[in-house]
Amino acid sequence: MTTVRAPTLLLPGQAPWLTVPDMIDYLRRMAPHRAYAIHDGLLNEWGLRVLDDVLAMEAERAGTEIRRLCPGESVEV
Repeated sequence: MTTVRAPTLLLPGQAPWLTVPDMIDYLRRMAPHRAYAIHDGLLNEWGLRVLDDVLAMEAERAGTEIRRLCPGESVEV
């Protein structure tokens, strides 16, 4: 995976090739000031809860904003 300096990271929240440990590893290597999980359209309610919990734990560990963007929500990057 490519690693670059970016203050804001749009992180894939789900993909056929993506595992949670790989997602967290990439997030930690990138170390952005804030990160938003996107690309989660194939997850059901339970999958979204798991993703939200994982992101919340990582946000607490890193002391930064890391969360999933809900449908229709926007942020300025």
